[in-house]
Amino acid sequence: MFFSKKLQKFESLKHCFFSRKNGFSTGNYASLNCGLGSKDKKENILKNLESVSKKIGCKKELLITLNQKHTNKVICFNSEADVENKLTGDAIVSKVKNVAIGILTADCASIFFYDPKNKIIGCSHAGWKGALSGIVKNTVAKFNELKSNNNDLIAVIGPCINKKNYNVKKDLFMKFMDKDKKNESFFQKI
Repeated sequence: MFFSKKLQKFESLKHCFFSRKNGFSTGNYASLNCGLGSKDKKENILKNLESVSKKIGCKKELLITLNQKHTNKVICFNSEADVENKLTGDAIVSKVKNVAIGILTADCASIFFYDPKNKIIGCSHAGWKGALSGIVKNTVAKFNELKSNNNDLIAVIGPCINKKNYNVKKDLFMKFMDKDKKNESFFQKI
């Protein structure tokens, strides 16, 4: 488990980033695979999810993840009645206390958001498709809809693949450049 120094100072907030280690999955999925949409054995995934729940100190039915599709769709929980597991989207924003929200990643970036003033949490799954189509922007917009001020918002990027380890072709680079020339800073020529 990995923790953010920026977030550890908030006593009312529990957070962590898990690695793929110490899971029950075997074979091609030998890891802490929590993706119910994968072809891994369901019993292994459920054991992995239960292990994560225990480590973070929540009931397993209160560990909420998404059916992620590399979109820019943000799910929002305003009340306990809104909380539902495995909705389709790539970010969750929540005002509900005592619910654990999670994003599943491999090489994509997980981004954890927290507004300590308004006690709003969020997390997003930002692969290249989601990043290009605005998942981060949409997540921040959802916080703003909930009266969160960007000056109060803390964002922490979880462990992910480094640009020096991820080669892309020119057509992908151009998609980002066509969107905004400032995106060039996210790429490194080799």
